Amino acid sequence: MNKKEKNVQPDDLYRLNFPSDPQISPDGEKVVFVKTWIDKKDQKYYANLYSVDTEKKSLHQITRGHSQDRHPRWNKNGKQLIFIRNTTETCDLLSFYEAPAEPMPLLSLDDGDIKDIDFSPDGMWIGLLIQKLDTSKRDQKKEPLKREIHRLFYRLDGEGFRQKKAVQLYIMKSRGGKLIQVTDVPQDVTDFSWNYDSSGIYYVTNDHEDADKHMDEESIFFYSMDEKKHLRVEKPAGPVGWIQTDSSENYLYFSGHFKPGESWGAVNFEIQKLDLKTGEITSLTKNIDRTTDMVTLGDITPSFVKQKALFQTPESFLFTVSSEGANPLLQYNLNTDEITPLIDGPECVIAFSLSENGKRVAIHLAQMERPDELWLLTMNEEKHFQRITFLNDNYMDSIACNLPEVYSIPSEQIILQGWLLMPPDFKKTKKYPLLLQIHGGPRTQYGYTWFHEMHVFAAAGYVVLYTNPRGSQGYGHTFADAITGKWAEPTMQDLMTAVDYVLKLGFIDSEKCFVTGGSFGGYMTNWIVGHTNRFKAAVTQRSICDLASFFGTSDTGWDLKADFHALPWKNSDVYAKWSPITYANDINTPLCIIHSENDLRCPVEQAEQLFVRLKYDNKPVKYVLFPEESHGLSRSGRPDRRVERLKVMLSYFNEEMNK
Repeated sequence: MNKKEKNVQPDDLYRLNFPSDPQISPDGEKVVFVKTWIDKKDQKYYANLYSVDTEKKSLHQITRGHSQDRHPRWNKNGKQLIFIRNTTETCDLLSFYEAPAEPMPLLSLDDGDIKDIDFSPDGMWIGLLIQKLDTSKRDQKKEPLKREIHRLFYRLDGEGFRQKKAVQLYIMKSRGGKLIQVTDVPQDVTDFSWNYDSSGIYYVTNDHEDADKHMDEESIFFYSMDEKKHLRVEKPAGPVGWIQTDSSENYLYFSGHFKPGESWGAVNFEIQKLDLKTGEITSLTKNIDRTTDMVTLGDITPSFVKQKALFQTPESFLFTVSSEGANPLLQYNLNTDEITPLIDGPECVIAFSLSENGKRVAIHLAQMERPDELWLLTMNEEKHFQRITFLNDNYMDSIACNLPEVYSIPSEQIILQGWLLMPPDFKKTKKYPLLLQIHGGPRTQYGYTWFHEMHVFAAAGYVVLYTNPRGSQGYGHTFADAITGKWAEPTMQDLMTAVDYVLKLGFIDSEKCFVTGGSFGGYMTNWIVGHTNRFKAAVTQRSICDLASFFGTSDTGWDLKADFHALPWKNSDVYAKWSPITYANDINTPLCIIHSENDLRCPVEQAEQLFVRLKYDNKPVKYVLFPEESHGLSRSGRPDRRVERLKVMLSYFNEEMNK
């Protein structure tokens, strides 16, 4: 067999390596990163630290074992490296100092999790975000006698009932010692940044008296180490993604906007520059009409990674945005307000770090050509960009797959961006089945990533179409806001326009068109089969069918008020109008419903309602339920269940196609 004759399979998931969080040393000579891998026997994800020499590209494993090692961070002295290790019993902060050896423990928690860490600029302190548990990790596994619920936000998808206290800010000496609690606030501290001289810390939390109804109204505070006082930094109400300080005491930078109460993702997060002396705030990225959130979706590439802007020099910083399926790396010049693209090809910068002189950038890069790898951008007299890890090359050398082709599709005075992934042996003279994939969010984007699921279906002989209809992010505020108050439109129109466009290319069998999607994509799948019979079969995943019940049963369902500007018990008509279950009588397309029992984002009752309704009416419906899993099954679920989900979908479509 030729080494390239093997097509992508669902269980190839076990063969992949997942690099993330590249942290370049201050001298720029090595990059430490996290490599996540799957143990097929244990059916678990494990993560170890590796380093790569930026000159020789040689790879060295730093930590070993069946644990979760993550979040490596360099001390500014270049000698100390700290990281977080999670085990079943504890969460530990460990430290390497100078010569490689066994890491030294700095902190061990059996009643909490470390969420974030960072050194102070002088290297003397470590800031930590820690979430304490009500009991020890061991006791967390025991169900309580009862639960008393006192607030709207009492559950979280992937976590369950919130048995954890609010995330607080702590500090400790970088060589170890007493853990000092800095904050005692009722809501989570979500980010922090040391000030320029290590004399204090800025941090973000929601101090609204009714925080659950105002989850996007966060405040910034400053804690003085000397005075041990907390001072509010005045700003208009609105969400804050991250905060960052520069090398002076004059300005504070943060991502966010000042339109609280708007639909999630409809308003761009912009980089704001706050003058600490005058209080004046200037948006530095308003004119590019793109969000600084990383909202590109994938099942190999992580989404929603919080990447701060990082200062390259006192006059310039680097940042990313989500734009037209990509996440370019941009440079902002504070003297001229000029924005210069450094990496702006068909690829996604997921995370990056800078050497101390700002001339080397370690980058976690997603591309269509291959699963994620790490790259190094060097900026001396000339810009040089090169790959420094090759973790998935052996796998890619063993399989045959095509690159997705990018299409520009006209739709009602706009241009849609779409991708077509062809089967490995594609010939234009043949007719192929079409699979339309619809993303969730809704205000996210498909983009330039190597998407395992798409390749699985292409390998099975399907032409896979995925696109970013109106309601997606990456194309400006107006595009993202187009579905506010009317979720299914104009998304439905754009999706059907994309299908029509592909049919005209001549290599699709119009009698063999299929559709699937998850979360909002599942909602749209439900909507589509209730409004057209053009698809031979459909798979709806972790979906929504009834907006009114979703409002009261989802972990954050009440946020729908921002989308529909109404409450379901005060305006039931608008919720019914845009609920797919309202049109269940018109569903005749064979439908497979896939859901997870522990999905709290789109609760399982959504699947149950739809299944019972269709089954009772003797409609062609199948229901597949995955136990224990949450909303993120396709991205972070137990590996064998991720594989089985793909097999269920493939089997279902193949069976329906052959009927």
